[in-house]
Amino acid sequence: MNNNSPWLHQLQRTRGIDKLMSDVQTDVAVVGAGIAGVMTAYFLLKNTDKEVTLIEAYRVAHGATGHNAGQIVVEFEKEFHTLVSEHGLDKAAHAEKMVRSAWVLLDEIYQDANLETPMSSFMGYNGYATVDRIIEELKNNALRIESDIPVFPIYIDENAMGLDQIPHEYKSLYSLVPQENILSLLETKDTQYIGVMSERKGCVNSAMLVEEVAGYLLSKYAGRFSLFEESPISEVVLEENGGYLKVEGQKLNAKKIILCTNGFEKFSINNTVGEEIDTKFHHMVIGNIGYMAGYLEELDHPPMALQYHDVKQIEGGHKELAYQENPYPYVTRRPFELEPDIKHNLVCAGGPEQNIEDTTVYSHSAAFMDRALDDIEDFLQETYENAPKGYIDFKYKWHGLMGYTPTNMRVIGEEPKNKVLMYNLGCNGVGILTSIYGAKRISQIVSGEKLPISLFDPKDSYGIKTTDLD
Repeated sequence: MNNNSPWLHQLQRTRGIDKLMSDVQTDVAVVGAGIAGVMTAYFLLKNTDKEVTLIEAYRVAHGATGHNAGQIVVEFEKEFHTLVSEHGLDKAAHAEKMVRSAWVLLDEIYQDANLETPMSSFMGYNGYATVDRIIEELKNNALRIESDIPVFPIYIDENAMGLDQIPHEYKSLYSLVPQENILSLLETKDTQYIGVMSERKGCVNSAMLVEEVAGYLLSKYAGRFSLFEESPISEVVLEENGGYLKVEGQKLNAKKIILCTNGFEKFSINNTVGEEIDTKFHHMVIGNIGYMAGYLEELDHPPMALQYHDVKQIEGGHKELAYQENPYPYVTRRPFELEPDIKHNLVCAGGPEQNIEDTTVYSHSAAFMDRALDDIEDFLQETYENAPKGYIDFKYKWHGLMGYTPTNMRVIGEEPKNKVLMYNLGCNGVGILTSIYGAKRISQIVSGEKLPISLFDPKDSYGIKTTDLD
């Protein structure tokens, strides 16, 4: 298969498909049944008395949610100190605290719905190959401590070159240890790594998680919740006190419309009572295709998640693929039940990305790029100590479309040109926790709760001036 995701391979779906076959009236229409959409429906149903309808162009969890890395991590696409310099310490700290709070929200969901989808939570590690990169993390942690955000230890090779470059005020934020300790945590023998930071991480099959939550909502809120799949939208029409979605000749009428998509869908937005939104929306998110591969091994190591920053060898990778300015390939490991009662570890790795200017041409059925697989295999062989020696038999090779806003922050909240329209979208490269927090925030807004201004609010290139938020 060209795009063989382990999450969809493992998905055991038992319910049928309901399509939108007639006009429907609802309080809130949620567009997109990935993790953002399903979790938005969950919190709306739990925290409000609204009737909620979830609509999906294809099937639940078969978009980015079924084609991701399956990592749970608190992470932004910008350094914390950069967010502080751009927005101030209070707003940056509030954003990180809110995303961290999603760990508690995720536990709440598991308890409320009695979920059975396996989830692993553990201490993961990020490795660094340069003192300059370590200083960035120390700067981040110093600001976090100032904001009463807990931080985890940073360890640095006691014999590393350039230790004298580390500012004295960061001395209490790290410990010097033998390099072998660092390499052991990173499960590597590659001596380019001179620092490591620990961080709470997790692994989950997000497709299984979302499908199970959807089933729970259909049962728990049978009188207030509807789910329509294979019902693509062609137009979003916004009026003064509501709007509707055009779906293959039918209308889904709603008082609120919430877009929980990648932002790449082929629908138009018609705001009948204000300024034009359509062009802004379709430039709100830019995309990359992320490539991942996984293989099976014996169940003889615990779950883990590792990132390797400043990787030298990936900089020489294929020029057709895009690598970030500070590339960080990653490796995860978690128990994986391939067949009933037969468990292995699934080891996944990723890092290569391909820029895509016109995201509407992306296809989930497109061929997996051999060049990406070569780069993943080369990285594993050179860096990951427990990788099979020689040929790696990748059982799964998959790719997914990842959406990033121009500000590299998720967009959560009301469209300022017409508050009938709301968003919980973007930045889904690290999207599980941010999607869950965004879902909770959406439910608070819909319920009428007054919330503090947030970095997640639609702003700047989304049609509202930054000064309006200050």
